[in-house]
This record gives sequence, structure tokens and C-alpha cells, in this order.
Amino acid sequence: VFATASKIIAVSTDMHSDLSALGCPEEKLALAPYGPHPDFLKVHRAKPTATFVGIGRFVDKKAPYFTVLAFAKAHKKHPQARLIMAGEGYLLNTCQNLVTHLDLEGAVSFPGVIDRPAYIALLEQAIAFVQHSVESSTGDKEGTPVAILEAQGAGVPVIATRHAGIKDVVVEEVTGLLGDEKDVEAMANAMIRLLDNPTESIHMGVAARKRISENYTLAHHIDKVAVCLKEAMATKP
Repeated sequence: VFATASKIIAVSTDMHSDLSALGCPEEKLALAPYGPHPDFLKVHRAKPTATFVGIGRFVDKKAPYFTVLAFAKAHKKHPQARLIMAGEGYLLNTCQNLVTHLDLEGAVSFPGVIDRPAYIALLEQAIAFVQHSVESSTGDKEGTPVAILEAQGAGVPVIATRHAGIKDVVVEEVTGLLGDEKDVEAMANAMIRLLDNPTESIHMGVAARKRISENYTLAHHIDKVAVCLKEAMATKP
């Protein structure tokens, strides 16, 4: 692929570095992260409730069980807190069993696969978007998670891990709070911090929307891809 392709697009700086390390010529590499659907930039976020929202596949690299464990710690200090995790996947039943074991059935819900309007409705009330991404045992990693771009575009801060493209789009202490992979305590402390001070969630959300609208729109992505296509065509004999 490296020999025959004119351009190879990476969607995060981590992916760019990984491709370079594998031997991709630097002149063929391009960085072009995608952006959220424009509907998310129009979301009117109300005063946040004590609700954390996550959406995505229940798979190894998203490690949803770590999110549940972190929430369990936050829930002990804030019994009014709620966690909604939408999506499906082979780890869903594991997470459901964990919720039952932790006696959190009244505080955690799994609505399954939801559409964009339903996701937007959840973001309108969320105090933060949560996702505990990790590198799996097989080396699988995120690119730049679309749901994190969507949440920030909607004006919702992100609580996640310093993983792959997440580090590119979430500015620590400005648009969200990040911890190390598998550090459940750090994620729990981030949840507690925003529950203790919901105003901080509002301020971070405003900063998040501004950064996404200025740097990570679909228009930005399409423009960068268009440049790649033009350069690729110019190199053809």
C-alpha cells in the first residue's frame, strides 16, 4: 500500500506516527481528522443534570466496564448521579452483569442502539460525555472517536483517557478531563469534580464547542481530503 498509494490519510497524530513508524513515506502521509454532523453544533444545551452519557460499541478498545467502575465510585458520593451508555456489542452483557453486581441498576441504563436525535436529546442534559478508551491486547486503538467530536460540538465536556486521537481533540482542563488508560480512580475523580461543580461543566462545554467549530468541522475535513486528492492526481503519470 505504501508503495502504490499516492496519499494515505491519518485521522489522528497517533495514527500518523504509527503509519510513519511502519515505513510510510512522510510525503505520502496526510493528517485529516473528521468532524461531527452539523446538527451537533446547533444543540441548545440546557443546564446540565447529574447525568453522564456514553455511546459506542461495547468492545475491547472502548473498555466500557472501566466507565461503569468509575461511575460506581462517583455514585457513592453523589447518589443522584446517573449513567446512560448507548450502543451494543459483545461486552454489553458483561457491563449489565457488573451493574447488577454493584447494585447500580437504578442508576445505570443501557438503551441499546439509538439514532442521532436521541443522542442529541441525551447530550442536552448531560454533565459530561464519558469514554474509557484503551489499547486492546491485539493492538486495536481508536482513530479519533466521532462520538467525542459530536459531544464537544454539542457543548458537552468529555471525560476520557489519554488515548490515540482523543488527546488531539480534548484539551485537558479546558474542554474536558483526561486520565491514563485503565486508571479508574482518575476517571471517577473527574466525574466527582464536575458533579461537585456543574458550572465548570458549562464553561468547559462552551470552550469545547468553540474549538470543534473552529478546527474540526466536516468542512475542514472535506477541504483537507480535497487537497489530498488534487495532490494524488498531480503525481499520476
